[in-house]
Amino acid sequence: MDKSSKPTASKGLIAGVVAVAILGFGFYSYSQHKKETESSSEAKQETKQEVKKEEASPSQTQPSVSSDSKPAAKGRFNNDDRQEIQDIFLQMIREKPDLFIGAVNDAMQAQQDKMRSDMEKAATDMKDKLMTSGITLGSAKPDVHLIAFFDPMCPHCHDFYRLAADLVEKRRDLAIHIIPVAILGPNSVAMAKILLATSQQGVDKMNTFFLKFINKTAEIDRAKLLQMAKDSGIDVVKMEKDELAEATEKTLVSLTQLAEQMKIPGVPTIFGLQKDGKLVIVPPMDIDGFNKMIDSFKGGPTTAPAEANSPVKANKDER
Repeated sequence: MDKSSKPTASKGLIAGVVAVAILGFGFYSYSQHKKETESSSEAKQETKQEVKKEEASPSQTQPSVSSDSKPAAKGRFNNDDRQEIQDIFLQMIREKPDLFIGAVNDAMQAQQDKMRSDMEKAATDMKDKLMTSGITLGSAKPDVHLIAFFDPMCPHCHDFYRLAADLVEKRRDLAIHIIPVAILGPNSVAMAKILLATSQQGVDKMNTFFLKFINKTAEIDRAKLLQMAKDSGIDVVKMEKDELAEATEKTLVSLTQLAEQMKIPGVPTIFGLQKDGKLVIVPPMDIDGFNKMIDSFKGGPTTAPAEANSPVKANKDER
């Protein structure tokens, strides 16, 4: 079962972006500062070299110069330089926090946009496989295709499935290709196999059974699950045989590996097929939002709403 859900951006990614932003911002500031003082430093060095040795007092012992305080070679930083850079970082963050935060947000948004673009390209390249690998709800000759990676034990996926079942019941121009994956633990593996097994007896029966399962009001054991399947018109003996079949195991492994190959960050992840043949990510939304999105896909390329960039999902790291 999945635990708490959280946004798909990982803490490690955020920390990395912050570090890069700090480094880049501080290095730029330090470089500007160093350019301003470089000419003055070089002039002072030349003056020192022109001083005659005999002018120095022979009785005085010249102080030794440590390697850390020696001028750095061009393009390198000594310890004093590093300390100065660090001081500049802290000062800039204190004096201009909005600028710093803006730079971090811009870097994070750019990273999210790239991840989104990469996933959409990968999905488009494999769209034929995606539309034939899972379980298809709805029309056999649709105008619009949606593809959804989902884990059968994910509450957010349950919400989407209820909506998907309602959509295909009311629309004859839509097919939703459900790709079950098991990323939330052993219960996910067991339930995904049951879905694949029951779908072999007809998608309508599987749909009736799964809606009963996700709308349950209490925890159920294996006996109650089998009774639920039987009440949905499913041959339970055949279901259990297909559930344990090697072919079912291979199919589930293949679908889960497909999600990993596409770097799916969490579930549900939903794609819509545009008229131009490209798959784009769409966010979980209410039924009115999906109806509008589906209609827009029928008319041509579209852009998902801004909130689609950060839908709440069950992260696959939550086990």
